Amino acid sequence: MTQPQPSDEDNPSRAAQLVRALLERHGLPKHRHASFVGEFFELSRAASHTRVNKSSAWTLDDFQALANHFGEPLAQVLGAISPDHSGTKATLTVGGMEINCLIWLAEDGASASVGSLVALEREGAYVVVPATAAAGDDAKRIARLEVAHDATPAPRVAVFDDERDVANSVCGMLRSAGIEAVPFYVAEELLQAIPGHRFDGYVVDWLLPDSRTAVPLLAAVRALPEHRAAVLLSGKTRNGTADPREVGEASIRFQVQMVEKPAQQPMLISALVTDGLHAPRRAGIRSP
Repeated sequence: MTQPQPSDEDNPSRAAQLVRALLERHGLPKHRHASFVGEFFELSRAASHTRVNKSSAWTLDDFQALANHFGEPLAQVLGAISPDHSGTKATLTVGGMEINCLIWLAEDGASASVGSLVALEREGAYVVVPATAAAGDDAKRIARLEVAHDATPAPRVAVFDDERDVANSVCGMLRSAGIEAVPFYVAEELLQAIPGHRFDGYVVDWLLPDSRTAVPLLAAVRALPEHRAAVLLSGKTRNGTADPREVGEASIRFQVQMVEKPAQQPMLISALVTDGLHAPRRAGIRSP
């Protein structure tokens, strides 16, 4: 008698397992996984079903988007599933971060589950990078990846600017220096998130919509029981849109450094580190 073949739902790819585990941690029941993924990534019903059940075509950007949405470190999302036997030590390099991890290389002929990451052998050790960064190299496919427990987490910084392009640009700048950056486009959403102690630092724009300022945000950060690094952004003091006197008074009152927009990476990171942010690896800046 022919045995029935297991369904896709009974044999998900490793990448799909990581996504399932993330959704389940945040209270989404199994029957809602496909619909959530479809809405979040704007996929068809069939494509979203494939994504959460068998597809390994998840990219690093996909995982980063989900990590940002749910407020989890990317390392935690990638290491959510623990394998059942020892792997090979490696270093995961993502956006300037270097994270200790364990990997399981895909066997010849086997499909790679962590489709967006590959392993490169460098001086007897493995370095894990996005597949797009390994063009032309002798890259090895990865079947499984687990972030090591001794990995040092990257500093986590919230970035607020009601102009999405600006917020996203600043986040990209911080990520390239090894900082995990999460964008906020609505001041009230960041104001609600501050008491949760989710972030090691904050970068906030001075001017809010309706002629409001960032004073409530800065006050909330400084009201936290433990000091958090804070930097103020402003690009409107020179043209008179923002009152330089008000900006100066806020800088003194809340002990924050102002960085002119468009922000430059060395100045922005220097301001964060000066105010107490743990210097990320590869940032090129030492703590004072």
